[in-house]
Amino acid sequence: MKPPARRCNIFIASSSEALPIAQAVKQHFDQEWDVDIWKENIFNPNWNYLETLLNRASYYDYCIAICAADDAARIREETVKVTRDNVVFEFGLFLGRIGPNRTFLIVDEEVKLFSDWDGIEVAKYRAGSDLVSAVRTACDSIRKEINVAEKLPHFTMLPSTSLAIGYCNNFLRRVFEAFEFSETYSIVKRNDRGDIIEETSHRIVDRQPQIHVLLPRHLQDLQPEWLKQRTSAYRQIAVTTRYREFPFYIGEGPTPDVGEIRLFDIPTTLLSSKIAIERVFDAEFLALEDTAQHLESREIANFERTIRLMMPDKFEREYLKLSVLE
Repeated sequence: MKPPARRCNIFIASSSEALPIAQAVKQHFDQEWDVDIWKENIFNPNWNYLETLLNRASYYDYCIAICAADDAARIREETVKVTRDNVVFEFGLFLGRIGPNRTFLIVDEEVKLFSDWDGIEVAKYRAGSDLVSAVRTACDSIRKEINVAEKLPHFTMLPSTSLAIGYCNNFLRRVFEAFEFSETYSIVKRNDRGDIIEETSHRIVDRQPQIHVLLPRHLQDLQPEWLKQRTSAYRQIAVTTRYREFPFYIGEGPTPDVGEIRLFDIPTTLLSSKIAIERVFDAEFLALEDTAQHLESREIANFERTIRLMMPDKFEREYLKLSVLE
């Protein structure tokens, strides 16, 4: 079964005065994605604002900052309209955490933007009585950018994308290369102590083996005690080629003929994501409802997406299958 699709989430930053604009922006996105405005139970009692923002900046997939005409400022002998300074701060925080292709501005056309943004195209709106219509063009342009970003690898403070690159380059591609340039391979079975109890040699007939990558539903499924339960229907083997030995699983029962063998692998390297989540985020933040599960789901989804992007379509269609570890 193919891993389930995941809804990305968006954080909207604005001043208190610009909340109606933030709510109008939300209406353009909340049918497709999960959208939270800063006012919606983001800042909890007794929690430090900066600490909350630091956690949230690594939690959300995208950020939209509303630069409304909140204040007047005197800049070089000229009075101009500017946005509230906390909005600029939050925009910069998310920009640094999740990157420029995932952090967006929607700017009132009367606002003087900060000079670092001179020459950069931004989505603008003209305030009016119908705010949903006023921000429609800006939201449509941001939607296009999000759709592009969803097709690209995403590097964050968490390691899933880097783990997937290493998994593709150092394992999957090495397996395909080994089968392409080897004449024979061996299937090695070991006991719990690691001793070889059986070894059979096979001639390579099909130069492109079929590999099934089983992704976990939850990262804890990769912990040794859980993994043993999840893989009870498989046997562990090692496929030895002229280059190196590759660990795999095969189904229970008699060893199939070489032309029928299906190799299964579980990317236990993803367990590093669970460890990173526990280190990056505060325990109190992770204890919030669904927070930890959301982060784990995002790591698994990023890992899967990066593999699909790195492997040629031919391999994914014919030789590489990604499904869920049941």
